[in-house]
Amino acid sequence: MASNSFLTMAAVSKKRRVEEENRTFQEKWTQEYFVIEQDGKPLCLICKQKIAVVKEYNLKRHYETNHKTYDQFVGDQRKQKVESLRKGLIAQQSIFKKVTQNKEAAVHASYVVAHEIAKRGKPFSDGEYIKDCILKVADIVCPEKKATFHDVSLSRMTISRRVEEIGNDLRDQFRDNAGKFVSISLALDESTDIGDTSQLLIFLRGVSEDFKITEELLALVSLKDRTRGCDILDAVCGAMDESGLQWSSLVGITTDGAPSMTGANSGVVALLREKVIEKGGSEIIHYHCIIHQEALIAHVLKLDNVMDIVVKCVNFIKSSGLNHRQFKTFLEECEAEHGDVVYFAAVRWLSKGATLKRFFSLRKEIHEFMSQKGRDLPQLMDIEWLCDLAFLADIMGHFNELNLKLQGRGKFVSALFDHVKAFERKLKLLQKQLREGNLAHFPACKELADEESEEDQDRDIALTSLSSEKYASIMQSLQDEFCRRFVDFRSHEQDLAIFADPFSCDPEIAPTYMQMELIELQECTELKSSFRDLHLDQFYSELPAQTYPALRKHGHRMASLFGSTYICEKTFSIMNLNKSKLRTRLTDEHLHSVLRISTTNYEPRYPQMIAGKSQLHMSHSQN
Repeated sequence: MASNSFLTMAAVSKKRRVEEENRTFQEKWTQEYFVIEQDGKPLCLICKQKIAVVKEYNLKRHYETNHKTYDQFVGDQRKQKVESLRKGLIAQQSIFKKVTQNKEAAVHASYVVAHEIAKRGKPFSDGEYIKDCILKVADIVCPEKKATFHDVSLSRMTISRRVEEIGNDLRDQFRDNAGKFVSISLALDESTDIGDTSQLLIFLRGVSEDFKITEELLALVSLKDRTRGCDILDAVCGAMDESGLQWSSLVGITTDGAPSMTGANSGVVALLREKVIEKGGSEIIHYHCIIHQEALIAHVLKLDNVMDIVVKCVNFIKSSGLNHRQFKTFLEECEAEHGDVVYFAAVRWLSKGATLKRFFSLRKEIHEFMSQKGRDLPQLMDIEWLCDLAFLADIMGHFNELNLKLQGRGKFVSALFDHVKAFERKLKLLQKQLREGNLAHFPACKELADEESEEDQDRDIALTSLSSEKYASIMQSLQDEFCRRFVDFRSHEQDLAIFADPFSCDPEIAPTYMQMELIELQECTELKSSFRDLHLDQFYSELPAQTYPALRKHGHRMASLFGSTYICEKTFSIMNLNKSKLRTRLTDEHLHSVLRISTTNYEPRYPQMIAGKSQLHMSHSQN
């Protein structure tokens, strides 16, 4: 009994595995047994069946059991039969491969169209309209390819699924990179959509160790109930934790200054500061949107007597279709410089300046048209009121120039604050020139002065007196308001200056942990030359980490800060375009995907999305 057990164990130990035998396919087997090698295994050319083991015994047994009748082919006739079967197999496989490729191409095309529809804020149902156009074009340009275009599924349901999948892919790409950020900042803003749902936008600006800056939508959170600071905090915490972001790397928060954001005790900024410190981070920096503050300063211009008349005239002209048509025809007949007036909208940053500038240019035509309509306005001929109009148009033009410089994505806080400081100096110069009667930087006032001086010298004297102390005092009020505002930026002015130009700052007044590195840096000729030639983030990325660790860390923090909520305001405009009174059924999930697609810098990974599908569905609609 023991002897039999020993023999059995010995037999098992001698049993070899197939993969250990190193068997190779031999070319002679093709002629003998009608088999070829495919994917490492023998494949019968006759029945297209794969044989498990590369072993002549198995091949021979398969041939003699199933295809013995092929013995009738001998010599050259057998070779020709083998080649015929081989060509037939290749043709059959190419057909299957082509079908698969066509399916992948059709699905890929539907993803691309869905991406473009979402990016341009079009309804999902436009996919069907696009397909109809494609088919009509194909019918004319390449009718032989029409069937291929017909296979692309662009139904409303398909587009909605594709948009959702693309949004998820972009979100996953962002989360994959989230762990690389050493410093992050948030921009928060809240607005109500057409369905009275409060939508909270959370944008993130992250900086990696090599100073690669990423500015992406972190989350769109629909607040169904109240919008208190604690409610916004919960939304921010959920978005941060879901993306795997480290609280200790949070450097700053930028908001629109609403009470729920900036409340001393229950505002989200105060609550987030406690949260970050609790998680081991440092004191976070809070900025009130620099563009919003600039817009608030413009309210100091107490010239409501001008805006009331301007808005009244513009509304009279544009609110009536008949008046509007007649006014445009009147301007054409007069060969006026412009063809229409501009509506004023308080919520639009540049609206006031554009409206005033256009109104001033057309003031004579507007006065004549209003008189013809029996709406004579004596202010349009009053020199004092016209002076106010010219001054307001000029100063709002300067404000608009500043506003345009503050707009845009990816700008450093230091650069934005530089524009504000430059504007403050401009105000001082403008005030001085006004007192001297110099209208070089007031084109509307200068035009009015030149015009009046040609008509009546006495009125020119009146204009000069009006354009001195009265407007100079208004300029002083603007300067005082600028000094009062931007306190949050001024409190970090030294840090911003060190970041923007570390070669010009005085090491003695810099934080002690950076003083030695600043001295070392300022004496390095090579790095000084690089600073002149490179963009700021590129310069910091090339700073040796071992020599300048404190400066690099400071650079990470400053580079991550948002200076404004411009990106949120722009995204809300996209939201209102997509979720309008004509598209109230757009779900929050799809809205989130659309906004991510519209604002991201990532590109969808189409091959990965297609490869992840178990089946590739093509269009079944009838043409």
